[in-house]
Amino acid sequence: IISANLALAICAGVAVAASGCGCEQPNKNTSVTTSNSSGPGYKIEPTKPDFEEGDFSFYRLNDKEVKVTVYKGSSKNVEIPSTVNGANVTVIEANLFQNSDIESVKIPKTVQEIQKYAFSGCQKLKEIAIPEGVRTIGVNAFWNCKNLTKVTLPTTLKKLEWNAFSATGITSIVIPESDNLSALSEKVFFQCASLTEVSIPITITK
Repeated sequence: IISANLALAICAGVAVAASGCGCEQPNKNTSVTTSNSSGPGYKIEPTKPDFEEGDFSFYRLNDKEVKVTVYKGSSKNVEIPSTVNGANVTVIEANLFQNSDIESVKIPKTVQEIQKYAFSGCQKLKEIAIPEGVRTIGVNAFWNCKNLTKVTLPTTLKKLEWNAFSATGITSIVIPESDNLSALSEKVFFQCASLTEVSIPITITK
Protein backbone atom coordinates (compact mmCIF):
# COMPACT_ATOMS: atom_id res chain seq x y z
CA ILE A 1 0.00 0.00 0.00
CA ILE A 2 1.48 3.36 -1.01
CA SER A 3 1.13 6.12 1.56
CA ALA A 4 -1.23 9.02 1.00
CA ASN A 5 1.61 11.47 0.41
CA LEU A 6 3.35 9.22 -2.09
CA ALA A 7 0.13 8.48 -3.96
CA LEU A 8 -0.63 12.17 -4.18
CA ALA A 9 2.88 12.85 -5.40
CA ILE A 10 2.39 10.29 -8.13
CA CYS A 11 -1.06 11.41 -9.18
CA ALA A 12 -1.47 15.13 -8.51
CA GLY A 13 0.44 17.35 -10.87
CA VAL A 14 0.43 20.97 -11.79
CA ALA A 15 0.58 20.37 -15.52
CA VAL A 16 -2.69 20.22 -17.37
CA ALA A 17 -3.15 17.01 -19.34
CA ALA A 18 -3.63 17.76 -23.01
CA SER A 19 -6.60 16.18 -24.72
CA GLY A 20 -5.22 16.47 -28.21
CA CYS A 21 -5.15 19.02 -30.98
CA GLY A 22 -8.84 18.70 -31.75
CA CYS A 23 -8.11 17.34 -35.20
CA GLU A 24 -10.08 14.30 -36.26
CA GLN A 25 -8.76 11.79 -38.76
CA PRO A 26 -10.95 9.45 -40.78
CA ASN A 27 -11.19 6.01 -39.19
CA LYS A 28 -12.23 2.63 -40.43
CA ASN A 29 -15.89 3.58 -40.06
CA THR A 30 -15.48 6.53 -42.42
CA SER A 31 -15.37 6.39 -46.17
CA VAL A 32 -13.49 8.93 -48.27
CA THR A 33 -14.74 9.55 -51.79
CA THR A 34 -13.29 11.76 -54.48
CA SER A 35 -15.24 14.46 -56.27
CA ASN A 36 -14.89 15.95 -59.74
CA SER A 37 -16.44 19.24 -58.66
CA SER A 38 -14.58 22.51 -58.29
CA GLY A 39 -14.67 22.08 -54.50
CA PRO A 40 -11.87 20.72 -52.33
CA GLY A 41 -11.78 17.51 -54.37
CA TYR A 42 -13.09 15.13 -51.75
CA LYS A 43 -15.81 14.64 -49.23
CA ILE A 44 -16.02 12.54 -46.10
CA GLU A 45 -19.17 10.55 -45.53
CA PRO A 46 -19.75 8.49 -42.37
CA THR A 47 -20.32 4.86 -43.15
CA LYS A 48 -23.64 3.50 -41.97
CA PRO A 49 -23.42 0.96 -39.13
CA ASP A 50 -23.55 -2.68 -40.11
CA PHE A 51 -26.63 -3.08 -37.95
CA GLU A 52 -28.54 -1.57 -35.06
CA GLU A 53 -30.23 -3.07 -32.05
CA GLY A 54 -32.07 -1.16 -29.36
CA ASP A 55 -30.22 2.04 -28.51
CA PHE A 56 -26.93 0.90 -30.04
CA SER A 57 -25.24 0.71 -33.43
CA PHE A 58 -22.58 -1.86 -34.25
CA TYR A 59 -19.71 -2.45 -36.67
CA ARG A 60 -18.79 -6.01 -37.59
CA LEU A 61 -15.16 -6.90 -36.93
CA ASN A 62 -15.43 -10.49 -38.19
CA ASP A 63 -17.92 -13.34 -38.23
CA LYS A 64 -17.78 -13.72 -34.46
CA GLU A 65 -17.10 -10.22 -33.12
CA VAL A 66 -18.60 -6.73 -33.29
CA LYS A 67 -17.83 -3.41 -31.68
CA VAL A 68 -20.40 -1.00 -30.33
CA THR A 69 -20.03 2.34 -32.10
CA VAL A 70 -23.04 4.53 -31.21
CA TYR A 71 -25.34 4.96 -28.23
CA LYS A 72 -28.57 6.76 -29.13
CA GLY A 73 -30.53 6.16 -25.94
CA SER A 74 -31.66 8.60 -23.28
CA SER A 75 -31.31 6.32 -20.27
CA LYS A 76 -28.66 7.34 -17.77
CA ASN A 77 -28.26 3.74 -16.61
CA VAL A 78 -26.81 1.86 -19.55
CA GLU A 79 -26.36 -1.86 -20.16
CA ILE A 80 -24.25 -2.79 -23.16
CA PRO A 81 -25.46 -6.04 -24.79
CA SER A 82 -23.09 -9.00 -24.83
CA THR A 83 -24.16 -10.45 -28.19
CA VAL A 84 -25.77 -9.05 -31.32
CA ASN A 85 -26.89 -11.10 -34.33
CA GLY A 86 -24.97 -14.09 -32.99
CA ALA A 87 -21.68 -12.18 -32.58
CA ASN A 88 -19.97 -11.18 -29.33
CA VAL A 89 -19.58 -7.51 -28.49
CA THR A 90 -15.81 -7.33 -27.90
CA VAL A 91 -14.90 -3.66 -28.38
CA ILE A 92 -16.26 -0.38 -27.00
CA GLU A 93 -15.59 2.25 -29.65
CA ALA A 94 -13.44 5.33 -28.99
CA ASN A 95 -15.41 8.36 -27.74
CA LEU A 96 -18.60 6.28 -27.43
CA PHE A 97 -19.92 7.92 -24.24
CA GLN A 98 -17.61 10.94 -24.16
CA ASN A 99 -19.10 13.88 -22.22
CA SER A 100 -22.46 12.10 -21.84
CA ASP A 101 -24.60 12.30 -18.71
CA ILE A 102 -24.75 8.56 -18.02
CA GLU A 103 -24.73 7.64 -14.33
CA SER A 104 -23.95 3.93 -14.55
CA VAL A 105 -22.91 1.42 -17.18
CA LYS A 106 -22.80 -2.36 -17.18
CA ILE A 107 -20.08 -3.76 -19.42
CA PRO A 108 -20.53 -7.40 -20.54
CA LYS A 109 -17.86 -10.02 -20.00
CA THR A 110 -17.50 -10.44 -23.77
CA VAL A 111 -15.75 -7.04 -24.03
CA GLN A 112 -11.98 -7.23 -24.49
CA GLU A 113 -11.08 -3.64 -25.30
CA ILE A 114 -12.25 -0.22 -24.13
CA GLN A 115 -10.87 2.27 -26.64
CA LYS A 116 -9.54 5.79 -26.09
CA TYR A 117 -11.81 8.47 -24.60
CA ALA A 118 -14.70 5.95 -24.46
CA PHE A 119 -16.02 7.37 -21.16
CA SER A 120 -14.00 10.58 -20.82
CA GLY A 121 -15.81 13.55 -19.34
CA CYS A 122 -18.74 11.54 -17.95
CA GLN A 123 -19.23 13.78 -14.93
CA LYS A 124 -22.12 11.80 -13.42
CA LEU A 125 -20.40 8.42 -13.55
CA LYS A 126 -19.53 7.48 -9.97
CA GLU A 127 -18.28 3.90 -10.19
CA ILE A 128 -17.27 1.38 -12.81
CA ALA A 129 -16.62 -2.35 -12.63
CA ILE A 130 -14.39 -3.49 -15.50
CA PRO A 131 -15.34 -7.16 -15.97
CA GLU A 132 -13.07 -10.15 -16.34
CA GLY A 133 -12.27 -10.51 -20.02
CA VAL A 134 -11.21 -6.92 -20.66
CA ARG A 135 -7.57 -6.84 -21.81
CA THR A 136 -7.03 -3.20 -22.77
CA ILE A 137 -8.20 0.11 -21.32
CA GLY A 138 -7.24 2.78 -23.82
CA VAL A 139 -5.64 6.21 -23.61
CA ASN A 140 -7.78 8.68 -21.65
CA ALA A 141 -10.60 6.13 -21.49
CA PHE A 142 -11.97 7.59 -18.23
CA TRP A 143 -10.13 10.92 -18.26
CA ASN A 144 -11.84 13.79 -16.45
CA CYS A 145 -14.62 11.69 -14.89
CA LYS A 146 -14.37 13.90 -11.83
CA ASN A 147 -16.99 12.09 -9.76
CA LEU A 148 -15.73 8.59 -10.53
CA THR A 149 -14.63 7.41 -7.09
CA LYS A 150 -14.72 3.61 -7.32
CA VAL A 151 -13.01 1.46 -9.97
CA THR A 152 -12.67 -2.32 -10.08
CA LEU A 153 -10.06 -3.76 -12.44
CA PRO A 154 -9.97 -7.34 -13.82
CA THR A 155 -7.14 -9.86 -13.63
CA THR A 156 -7.35 -10.28 -17.42
CA LEU A 157 -6.02 -6.75 -17.97
CA LYS A 158 -2.90 -6.60 -20.16
CA LYS A 159 -2.68 -2.89 -21.01
CA LEU A 160 -3.66 0.05 -18.85
CA GLU A 161 -2.87 2.89 -21.21
CA TRP A 162 -1.58 6.43 -20.72
CA ASN A 163 -3.88 8.73 -18.70
CA ALA A 164 -6.56 6.02 -18.54
CA PHE A 165 -7.94 7.22 -15.19
CA SER A 166 -6.35 10.66 -14.95
CA ALA A 167 -8.27 13.55 -13.39
CA THR A 168 -10.85 11.24 -11.81
CA GLY A 169 -12.16 11.31 -8.25
CA ILE A 170 -10.92 7.86 -7.22
CA THR A 171 -9.80 7.64 -3.61
CA SER A 172 -8.18 4.21 -3.70
CA ILE A 173 -7.28 1.63 -6.32
CA VAL A 174 -6.21 -2.00 -6.31
CA ILE A 175 -4.11 -3.23 -9.21
CA PRO A 176 -4.94 -6.96 -9.40
CA GLU A 177 -2.15 -9.48 -9.13
CA SER A 178 -1.86 -11.16 -12.50
CA ASP A 179 0.73 -12.48 -14.94
CA ASN A 180 -1.07 -10.55 -17.67
CA LEU A 181 -0.13 -7.06 -16.45
CA SER A 182 3.50 -6.25 -15.65
CA ALA A 183 3.69 -2.48 -16.25
CA LEU A 184 1.65 0.65 -15.70
CA SER A 185 1.64 3.30 -18.41
CA GLU A 186 2.78 6.84 -17.73
CA LYS A 187 0.35 9.14 -15.90
CA VAL A 188 -2.32 6.47 -15.62
CA PHE A 189 -3.57 8.13 -12.39
CA PHE A 190 -2.30 11.63 -13.12
CA GLN A 191 -4.08 14.51 -11.37
CA CYS A 192 -6.12 12.21 -9.12
CA ALA A 193 -6.08 14.66 -6.23
CA SER A 194 -8.26 12.49 -3.96
CA LEU A 195 -6.24 9.30 -4.42
CA THR A 196 -4.68 8.32 -1.11
CA GLU A 197 -4.23 4.56 -1.35
CA VAL A 198 -2.76 2.41 -4.12
CA SER A 199 -2.21 -1.34 -3.93
CA ILE A 200 0.41 -2.55 -6.42
CA PRO A 201 1.22 -6.29 -6.63
CA ILE A 202 4.71 -7.71 -7.05
CA THR A 203 3.79 -8.71 -10.60
CA ILE A 204 4.08 -5.03 -11.62
CA THR A 205 7.75 -4.52 -12.42
CA LYS A 206 7.72 -1.08 -14.00
